[in-house]
Amino acid sequence: MSAASDFLPPRLLERLGGLDLIARTVVSGFQTGIHKSPHRGAGEDFAKHRDYQQGDDVRYLDWKLYARTDRLHVREFEERSNLQAYLVVDTSASMDYAEPDGVTKSRYAAFLAAALAHLMLRSGDAVGLALAGAEARLLLPPRSRRGHLHDLLLHLERTKPSGIGNAADALDRVGGAMKRRGRVVLISDLLADDNGDALIASAGRLRARGDEVIILRVLTPAESGERAPGAGLFFDPEKPKEELPATPETDAGYVRRVTAYYDSIADRLRERGVEYVPLSTAQPVEEALVAWANLRRGA
Repeated sequence: MSAASDFLPPRLLERLGGLDLIARTVVSGFQTGIHKSPHRGAGEDFAKHRDYQQGDDVRYLDWKLYARTDRLHVREFEERSNLQAYLVVDTSASMDYAEPDGVTKSRYAAFLAAALAHLMLRSGDAVGLALAGAEARLLLPPRSRRGHLHDLLLHLERTKPSGIGNAADALDRVGGAMKRRGRVVLISDLLADDNGDALIASAGRLRARGDEVIILRVLTPAESGERAPGAGLFFDPEKPKEELPATPETDAGYVRRVTAYYDSIADRLRERGVEYVPLSTAQPVEEALVAWANLRRGA
């Protein structure tokens, strides 16, 4: 796996162009076994050699090893499970925020969704796409056929953040559409008027029926309190008529309130068995994939 110093910051990824190239750049050389089963078979990931036995499929003989050892060995592989998954991307107006020289939360979410779709489809999974915003709907059902990644990335490219988000409703719609247990990944800033109560209830319903649920929370450094913005007139993009003059860098209570809000959501999600990963738009997308790989390994 590449060293962190080799990762491209999101603002440089944006210069590469379309999501297809960005996704391929991010996952290039990234090796992770997503939800591999312990069964040996003719999958894509090499596991080990064993001595050839009469009746073994000769297609899996390792002739290079034979040339070195003068003995016949068969290559064994780890078989990958076929999973049904949905990527749920928050496209509400609040996701349109960016800091100077940074990318918007919406664009970062698109980078991340594109890379995850690339990884899961490469693993043989069926991946679908849903939105949580003004255009809240199921865009693509889970598929794994050729050309599906292109369709998914095209939808992500064309989506513009607007309206009031309703991630809870999006999760419920995805749950209703899934015909068997699978994986649901929500990428969102998790900003809600009800302290996340509806979202937590929806995620809990998915977990109760056996789905794997992962929530990737995306914020800018200024929003999280990691880097406070200067004084100004602030407004809620989903309620633009409400304005508030503030000086966050001198408001010691801001970081405390933001931390308490997200800690509460994280704790309640984890109590229900939901994975929660906090991310920053200043963070290389590859680092988010490292966190993803650690979840898959049970780290």
